Amino acid sequence: MEVTYGAEFFPLAQPSGELTFREGIMQLQEYMQTLESTLENCTLRHIFAPGSYAREMTIPKGTLIIGKIHKHAHLNIISKGKVRVATEFGPIYFEAPHTFVSEVGTKRAVYALEDTIWTTIHVTEETDLAKIEDYVIAKSYEELEALGLSPSAKIEGVMP
Repeated sequence: MEVTYGAEFFPLAQPSGELTFREGIMQLQEYMQTLESTLENCTLRHIFAPGSYAREMTIPKGTLIIGKIHKHAHLNIISKGKVRVATEFGPIYFEAPHTFVSEVGTKRAVYALEDTIWTTIHVTEETDLAKIEDYVIAKSYEELEALGLSPSAKIEGVMP
């Protein structure tokens, strides 16, 4: 299933007003990288336990974040707040408390409707953050496809 988003979601949409999700989110990400970082407003906490790594992000209300492309399915816990999320499988709304599995290849645009705490949990013995990122994150959809991985439409949440 391919979802097409128009200019109302991706303000940088082509004159036709429509982009595929992948085109739109990559274009929006490139534009946001030219701006002052909104991630400076977010607080990150890294938590390690035997065999696992958790990345807890506090996202202030009104913040827009573009997530990375993950190579592996992993747990997500929204322990506080409300967010509107766009993925290539459609828009979705999460409200704490909510726990779900993020499938392989999922990339999101997340807009915090309230101050939010979002934690991702990854299976790894590694404690070096750069090595974890290299293991967990695909730098592009092309890299994901070259690894023989593809996104799944399994998303649990509430449609807006």
